[in-house]
Amino acid sequence: MKLCVLDFETANSHPTSACSVGVLVIEDGVILHEWVSLIQPHPAYDHFDPINIQIHHITPIMVKDAPNFAQIYPLLLDFFEDAILMAHFAPFDMKVLSELIHVYGLKRPDNQYIDSVEIARRVFPGLPNHKLNTVCAHLEIELNHHEALSDARGSALIALHTMSLVDEFDLVEWMKKIGMKIYTLI
Repeated sequence: MKLCVLDFETANSHPTSACSVGVLVIEDGVILHEWVSLIQPHPAYDHFDPINIQIHHITPIMVKDAPNFAQIYPLLLDFFEDAILMAHFAPFDMKVLSELIHVYGLKRPDNQYIDSVEIARRVFPGLPNHKLNTVCAHLEIELNHHEALSDARGSALIALHTMSLVDEFDLVEWMKKIGMKIYTLI
């Protein structure tokens, strides 16, 4: 089974304002694919808040000719095939994914997902917090924080590091070994 790590960046606080997505696919502990795309936010939610621009440096001009989510979704489904999804603070990214699927009227995948924040909390309880940049710094993982592919890669490398700590690269067995839950995408 594959692990498909996602990271969305949004133009504003609304989940359907996704303006970038990064994807990294791992199977048997090996990175198979890395992919990133800018996304033209849904027209009803395409306002860019200055704070979001300050965080991820994506501007309206940068996404004006980018594909919308419906246009990139078939490629995402290819990445999702036979995969468990993962994100760092998965409730945010899974909500973005779910809301985008809903607003564009797309078929919902039947994937399950896991959260690398929960994994980091379980495996590295002594850290001051479990934000992606904190965990990556602790593990000496290079990170360009809030760049979607870099964030997906950071989350993936956290997973690979914890897999190697317990010497288990089968996803389901790894989650059992560290006592973590696999969630169903709603």
